[in-house]
Amino acid sequence: MKGFTTPGKPVDVAKVFPELAGLERTTVRLHPWQDAVTVRDSSLGGPLLWPADEAWPVCSVDHPDSRPLTSAEGKRLQQRLAEIGEEMRNCRGSRALGVEFTELETAVRELRRVEFADDPAASLPMVPIAQFYARDVPELPFPDGTDVCQVLWCPTDHEPHYGPRPLVRWRDSASVAEVRAATEPDRDLSDEESLPSPCRIWPERVTEFPHWDDLPSAGLRARIEEWEKGKDWTYDQHLSVAPGSKVGGWINWVQSPDWPDCERGHRMDHLLTVASSEGGGWESWMPLEEQARTTFVKKVEFALVNGVTTSREIGLDEEFDPAGSHYSYYDQAMLAVAPQTVKERVIPGDRRGSGRLDVMLGDVGDVYLFVCAVCPDRPIGVEFQCC
Repeated sequence: MKGFTTPGKPVDVAKVFPELAGLERTTVRLHPWQDAVTVRDSSLGGPLLWPADEAWPVCSVDHPDSRPLTSAEGKRLQQRLAEIGEEMRNCRGSRALGVEFTELETAVRELRRVEFADDPAASLPMVPIAQFYARDVPELPFPDGTDVCQVLWCPTDHEPHYGPRPLVRWRDSASVAEVRAATEPDRDLSDEESLPSPCRIWPERVTEFPHWDDLPSAGLRARIEEWEKGKDWTYDQHLSVAPGSKVGGWINWVQSPDWPDCERGHRMDHLLTVASSEGGGWESWMPLEEQARTTFVKKVEFALVNGVTTSREIGLDEEFDPAGSHYSYYDQAMLAVAPQTVKERVIPGDRRGSGRLDVMLGDVGDVYLFVCAVCPDRPIGVEFQCC
C-alpha cells in the first residue's frame, strides 16, 4: 500500500465565500490501517518506544466499581445513597437531595479507594493509542529536544467528559536504548471498545475549513444554506472539516464546539482526534484507494402511506418497486409505500473491515485532545463527544 488520496473538492468554497479566506487550516489525516508495526514506527494503537527503566503508567481515577463497601461507614453511606436514589427514581427528589447524592457518591469513591487500594480496579494499565515520530508528523508542537509524541489512555469512562482518560508523553528517541513492553490491559475492567487494534498510519495533508458551528457569523451560515439549495454537496458534509482520526487543523465536532483554555488562559490547539469512524460525506472524504476496494449499495428512502419514513439498502443493479413493496410498522398491518416520496442515493457498504482502528467510543463518538503550544510543559486538554 502506497498511501491514501483524498478526492479533490467539486468547488473552491473560499472563492464562493471570501469570508473563509484566511480560515483554512492544514490537518494531517492518519488513515489507520491494521498492520504489523514496531516501536520504531508511527502508529495508532501500536507498541510504544517506552524506556525499560520507566514504569508503565497506570490510572487510579474513579473507575467504575459496583462492589459494596464493607466498613460500617461505607455501609451507612451506601444505604443512604440507595434511599436517595429510590426517591429520585420516583420523582420525589429535590435539588437538595441531588446535591447530597453527588456528595455521597464522592465519599463512596474515596472510601472505595481505601478499602480496595490493592485491587486491580484501583490501578488500571493505560493502553497505547498513538505514537508519532517527528519525521512522519512534523506538524506536532514537539518540545525542544524531543522527536516522539506518545498518547495513552485509560480504557474506561471518566468524569467529567465520560470518556477515556488520556496521557501524553514527549520523548527523545535517541535516549531510549532498551524498551519496556506494554502492560497488558485488564480486559475484565476495561471497556473493550476502547482497546484499539494496532494500525499503521498513512499521513496525508489536506486543507479544511471551520466546522459549521465554528463559522464566524450566523449571516455566513445563512448565505451558505441558501447557496446549497439544489446541490448534491453541502458545506458541512463535503467542503469543510475532514472526518476521522487526524492531527491538527479544525475539529469535526460531533456536537457543539468546546475549545478549552489551559490553566494560564491560553486557547489550546487541536492535537489529535481519535475517531470511532472515518466519517460521512464519502463522496468528498473517502480516499480514492478505499473507494476502489469498497462495495457500494443504493439507499432507498421513502415514506409509508401513514407518513412514517423509513429506508432500505439494495444492490446497485437492483430496482426498487414502490408498487410492489409493503412494510409492517410495529403492530400495524402491511403498509404501502407513497411513491412520490422515494429517493435513492449511492452509499458505501460496510466500512468496518480490517483496515479500521476497531474502537467504538460511546455512540460513534470521537475523543479530541488539545495541547497548549505556548506553555513549555505542553499541558493537555480533552473532550469527548458522541451522538
